[in-house]
Amino acid sequence: MAGATIAAYLAPKGVRIALIDHCFKEKKRIVGELLQPGAVLSLKQMEMGHLLNDFDAQLVDGYALLQGNEKITIAYPTPHNGVGLHNGRFLQKIRESALQNESVTQIHGKALQLLENAQHEIIGVSYREVGTSEIKEIHAPLTITSDGFFSNFRESLSNNEKSVTSYFIGVILKDCDMPFPKHGHVFLSGPTPFICYPISSNEVRLLVDFPGDQLPRKALLQKHLDTNVTPYIPECMQKCYQKALLDGGFKVMPNHYMAAKPIIRKGAVMLGDALNMRHPLTGGGLTAVFSDIEILSAHLLAMPDFSNLDLIHDKIEAYYRDRQQANANLNILANALYGVMSNDLLKTAVFKYLQLGGKNAQESISILAGLNRNHYSLIKQFFFLAVFGAFDLVRQGVGNLPNSLKLLFDALLIIKPLAKNELTVKAVVSGYFKK
Repeated sequence: MAGATIAAYLAPKGVRIALIDHCFKEKKRIVGELLQPGAVLSLKQMEMGHLLNDFDAQLVDGYALLQGNEKITIAYPTPHNGVGLHNGRFLQKIRESALQNESVTQIHGKALQLLENAQHEIIGVSYREVGTSEIKEIHAPLTITSDGFFSNFRESLSNNEKSVTSYFIGVILKDCDMPFPKHGHVFLSGPTPFICYPISSNEVRLLVDFPGDQLPRKALLQKHLDTNVTPYIPECMQKCYQKALLDGGFKVMPNHYMAAKPIIRKGAVMLGDALNMRHPLTGGGLTAVFSDIEILSAHLLAMPDFSNLDLIHDKIEAYYRDRQQANANLNILANALYGVMSNDLLKTAVFKYLQLGGKNAQESISILAGLNRNHYSLIKQFFFLAVFGAFDLVRQGVGNLPNSLKLLFDALLIIKPLAKNELTVKAVVSGYFKK
C-alpha cells in the first residue's frame, strides 16, 4: 500500500520510479479496511481522494460503543468522514493510478537485498524476477522500502523491537444489519473487545481480539468465539453472524507493536509498517501510512533533483523527525486503547466518560480520527479519563477506594511505556502552548 501510494503521488510530478512487487494481483487482507478521517484527509490533500470511488467503499460517520444494554454514538468532527472498504480493491485502484504514468516502471519480482557501495551507502536493490527466477539489480539514488510488517529490510535500516500484542480473528458478515449503520462498532460487554464496520454495501467486517502472543489453534479459536463473542452479538446481527460461523473462512493475523527506531543511512528510507506498527484496534494504520507519504514526499519534492545525495540524506533525516511527531498520537492511542479495553475497570470508565458527551468526547474522537495530532491533547484526555474513572468509583461508595487506586495504577502502567517510546517532554510542552 505504501509503495504504490507514494508512486502514484510522485510519478505525475516527474519522478522516475521503479515499483517492485512479487505479485500485482488483488490481495485479501483483514486489516487496512477502515480509513479514519485523517487518512481520507491526507488522500484529498495529495489530490488522490478520487481513488476511493467506484469500488463500493462505504462512508463511516463515527463510532458506536455498546456495553450491556447501553449504547452510545460519537460522530466524527464535521465535515469529516471515514471510509470502510476492501483493502485489496483499494490497493488495485492505487496501483492502476501509479502505473498509468510513463515515469513508473512495473517490475514483477521479489526484492532480495539492498545494494551497497564501498562507502556502505545504499545504491539500489537486487530482486528475483517472477517467471524467469533470474536475479537482477536496479540502481537508484533513493530506495524506499515499504514491504510491510514482515519486512526483509528492517534489520538493515532499523533497531526496532517487534512484539505481538494479540491476534485478530477476522470474518465477513454478509447482508448484516448493524445497530448503527455507517458506524464503526466497538463491543465492550465481553471479556475481550471486538469490533465491526462496513466494507461494502452488503458486507461487514468483524474483528475479534484473541489475547496473548501465541497463534490460536482451531479448537481454542472456536471456544473463544463461543464464550467471549457469541453471547454478546446484538440480536440484529445474530443471523448473519451464525451463518458466517457455519461457512467458516476465518482469517487470523498477529497484531504488532513496534516503535520507529530507524537507522539513518544514505540512499534508503523506510515507509509504513516496515518502520512502525501499532495495534489495529483504532484503524490508525493507513492514517500513519498516508501521513508518512505526505511528509516524505514534501521533503523530496523540495529538492531541485535527485543528483545531490547529501541533500537526499538531509531530507530523510527531516522525514524521520517529522513523522515521529505526526504519528505519535496514533501509536500511543492504538496500544493504550487496547490496554484499556482489556481492563474491566478502565473499559467501564471509557464508556461512562464518552457517554457524557461534550468537549472532552469530541476532543477524544478527533484524536482517534487522526485529525488531532496534538500530544498534549492526548495526554490530557487520558489523564482526565483515569481521574474520572477513579472518582466515579469512589462516588459509588468508599469501599471502592482500592479499585479506584488500582484503576489509576493500571492507567499509568499502560501509558508510561508508550509515552516513553513515542514522546519527548519538549513535544508535550510544545503541544500545550499550541493549545
